[in-house]
Amino acid sequence: MAKDENYGLREIDRKVLPTVQDTLAERKIRPPDWRDESPEARQKFFDAVRGILIPLVSQADLSETSTRLCDALSGVGILQPFLRLSGVEEIYVRGDRVAVERNGRLEHFGELAPASYFEQMIRRVADATGKPLSPLNLTLLVDLPGGERFTALLPPLSDQPAINIRCFGRNVRSLADLDRVGTFRKHAPLVSGSLDDIRDPELRRKVESQTSPAARYLAWLMATLAGSVVFAGPFSSGKTTIFNALSDFFPVGDPIAVLETFREIQIKPEAFTMRAIAPAEILPGDTRRITMDEVLNIVYTRANPRAIILGEVVSPGEALQFLRAANLGRRAFTTLHGGSVESALRRLEDLALSAQAGLDIRAVREMVVGGIDMVVLMSQAVSATDPRAVDRFVAEITRVADLDEKGNYVLDTLYQGVEGFNINLYTKAWKDIGGGSGGGK
Repeated sequence: MAKDENYGLREIDRKVLPTVQDTLAERKIRPPDWRDESPEARQKFFDAVRGILIPLVSQADLSETSTRLCDALSGVGILQPFLRLSGVEEIYVRGDRVAVERNGRLEHFGELAPASYFEQMIRRVADATGKPLSPLNLTLLVDLPGGERFTALLPPLSDQPAINIRCFGRNVRSLADLDRVGTFRKHAPLVSGSLDDIRDPELRRKVESQTSPAARYLAWLMATLAGSVVFAGPFSSGKTTIFNALSDFFPVGDPIAVLETFREIQIKPEAFTMRAIAPAEILPGDTRRITMDEVLNIVYTRANPRAIILGEVVSPGEALQFLRAANLGRRAFTTLHGGSVESALRRLEDLALSAQAGLDIRAVREMVVGGIDMVVLMSQAVSATDPRAVDRFVAEITRVADLDEKGNYVLDTLYQGVEGFNINLYTKAWKDIGGGSGGGK
C-alpha cells in the first residue's frame, strides 16, 4: 500500500534527527523509561529536545517538530502508532522499510526513517530492557512493556537493521467471529500447479516467457514459493549461479531471510529481505560469537519470513536447523555438495545426525521428506563445441516424494539433462508449467 503521511519521519525531522541524537548522547540525556509514565519525565525530555531544536528549525515548526521527535526517540518510536492499529499481528523493519501484517494481510509502508534511526532504536530498546548489545552480541530478543515480542539483528551480523515485533492477543475472537471470517470455510488449494498461482501479473508474464520447460518450472517454484528446494552438485558446478538467477523470480513483497557464511547470494535490491552473515562454526579458542545455526534458529522462530535462504549447508548445526525450518511451513532453499541426488540427501542427513545425540536415521529422513520438495542437481562436462571449455548444466530435477516401507527415499525424476531432454512426468505443475503431464505429490 502507499505510504501514509501520518506514519514515519518528515523531511525536516530527518534533517535534524542526527544532531538531536548526537547532542542527547553527549549530554547523557535519555528518553523516559517505559516504566515511568509521569508527565514530569515526559516534559523534561520534551524540553531537552526542544532546546536542541531552537537553532535548527523555524519558530513555526518548533513545537510540532519537538513533539514528533520526542515521540520518535521514546520507546519504539515511529513504530508505536502501528502497535495501536487494530488487527496488527506483526511489524517488520528491514533497513529503512516498514511493513505490517494486519488481519492476515501484509501492508507495505515504505521508507519511514533512515536505517540509522532503526539501529539507534534497537540499541535504545536493548538499554531500556537491561540487555545491552556488544560487538559479540548483535541480536536482541526481549518482551516490550505491552507484552509484544521484540526481535532484532544489527550490523555487521546483518547487512542492515532488522526488526520484528510480534503482537500477541490484540484481537480476542469468539468461535462465531472466526466462522464469519472464513476459518471453517473450505478453500481451494493454495497452489494449483499453474501460472495462475502467481499473483503478480508482471511476474507471471516473466515466468511464462521462459522458453526452456525446466527453466519455466523452476521459475514458477520461486514465484509461488510452492516448495522447498536444495540445489546440489559437485564443486564449481553452478549451484549458486543458478540460484542467483532464479532468485530474480521471488515475490518482491514477501519477507525473505538470506543467511550466509560468505556473501554470495544476489537478491534483487527491491526484495524485502533480512540478510545475515555469520560463521558456520566457532574455532577453538575463538571469542564467543553467534553461529549460523543459532541465527537460523532465531530467524525461523522469531522473524516470520515467508522463505529462508541458507547460502550453503556446511555444518551439522546448519543442517539440523535448516530441516527444522523447512518442517515449520516455511519455504527453505540452500545449496549442498553432492555428486547425485541420493548422495546430496545422504550428506544432508549425515550432517543432521551428527548435530544432536539421540537422533536416528528414520527421524532425520522423515524431516527430509517433510521439509524438502525438490532437489535440483547441477553437473558439468567438457563442452561439445570447445574441448577447452566446461559446460555447467541442470542434470536432474527430482521430487522427494516419500519414504518406502524400508525407510528409503521415493524419488520422482521430473527432468534429466544428461542425455537430451528425457522427462518423466509426475506432477500437475510439471504438466502445466514444465510441459509434461501426470499426477502430483
